[in-house]
Amino acid sequence: MAYRVSLAAPAESDAYAAFERIRAVAPTHAERWLARLFAAISSLDNLPTRCPVISEASELGYPTRHLLFGKGNGVYRIIFHVQEDEQHVRVLRIWHASRDALTADDVEE
Repeated sequence: MAYRVSLAAPAESDAYAAFERIRAVAPTHAERWLARLFAAISSLDNLPTRCPVISEASELGYPTRHLLFGKGNGVYRIIFHVQEDEQHVRVLRIWHASRDALTADDVEE
């Protein structure tokens, strides 16, 4: 059964902020990057539990997972929570892998 996938407001802001940073240095690459990001997010509709639970999950209080997206210095963590009872994947943040660990203050549920 397919899961419904949605983005929290901070995740959407993260995506477009990253897009703007990429567009500033590589304008021809930015639109393709954003399309691939949203395709990766959409892929969470099928077997979202294939992605590992993140180390920050204990602080957040629920089994938060991530899907890695990108390569090299451009790896982002698509951080999400699976609500099994509702068959819903809620993307909480899109976090550059070089950033500090996620805290409860960084997540809007």
